[in-house]
Amino acid sequence: METQKPDLAIISSKTTSVKEVLLKQCKAMISYSLKVGKSLDNTQVLPLTKGDDQIKVAELIPAYNYLVALVKPAQPGTLVLFDQNRESKSYFRTLGPLPIVRWFMLLSILSLLALILTSLSSNVNDKTMQMSMLEGDGIQQIERLAFLLAAASVGASFYALFKMNGFIQQGTFDMKYASTYWSRFVLGLVAGVLLSELFVGFVDSGVSSAVDTTSQGKDGASSAYLIKPILAILGGFSANLVYRILSRLIEAVESVFKGSADEMVANKEQQMAMESTLNEGKLKNASAGNLLSLKQKLINSKVSQSVLDELDASISHLISTPLTPPTINKEGE
Repeated sequence: METQKPDLAIISSKTTSVKEVLLKQCKAMISYSLKVGKSLDNTQVLPLTKGDDQIKVAELIPAYNYLVALVKPAQPGTLVLFDQNRESKSYFRTLGPLPIVRWFMLLSILSLLALILTSLSSNVNDKTMQMSMLEGDGIQQIERLAFLLAAASVGASFYALFKMNGFIQQGTFDMKYASTYWSRFVLGLVAGVLLSELFVGFVDSGVSSAVDTTSQGKDGASSAYLIKPILAILGGFSANLVYRILSRLIEAVESVFKGSADEMVANKEQQMAMESTLNEGKLKNASAGNLLSLKQKLINSKVSQSVLDELDASISHLISTPLTPPTINKEGE
């Protein structure tokens, strides 16, 4: 049977592909190192001074490993993305070093504009801001909710930009996590509306009902109708806050059906007492078995009958001793 030889063309193309990736990342890391003022070891980067066609993959790998350690915590792939952005001819490249940053930058600007424009509407005022989502109707309700949605969008986009900015400064941003920022933005919109409309009572109960804008001063009214937009921004910035509120509500509802804390403690004590009794029974059976084995060895050794009688008495006493009943603390005892 004829032996199949490897395709040299395929191997050559794969080697060239790896070489191109290594070259691109090495050049990006050298450019970054020079910009941040890092010193380079000329013996390590000497192979990169050759022409691209003359460099071998075996020479690139040591230089690549050296540069990776030099630019840490920055990642080579992120630095390549930065270089590609600088070569881009997009009009929006000044908004950020990566496309997702530019999208969120535009989104935050649009959210801020929407917040300002909706606040100019006559349907968005100190009275309507103290209404619930079930009290208003028509265009008034739509504009009021649009104002709160814009506030939640401002908070969510601010969080995303703030989070991405830290990774970009370190050069550790990974594009594979780009989708998580968009899902986090949508969660922020939902959380902002829920917190400002449904959970406002858990944050500051009675603020809206306690303040009457017709009888209170301007300062008192402001502290009431600004509660909801502030909560919308907070909910957009921290969706985890709404998640924790929901978790606490679920735990509170579960405690109603599971019983009070005292009952739970009593049940736990009873369970521990039953386990203790069961372990005591297992220990007694094991001890009786060991004594019986010892008796058999003594019989084989032909010890006196008096010793065997004493051993039988010990075994009978062990078996006849009752197990300790579980002790359960009851109220009043």
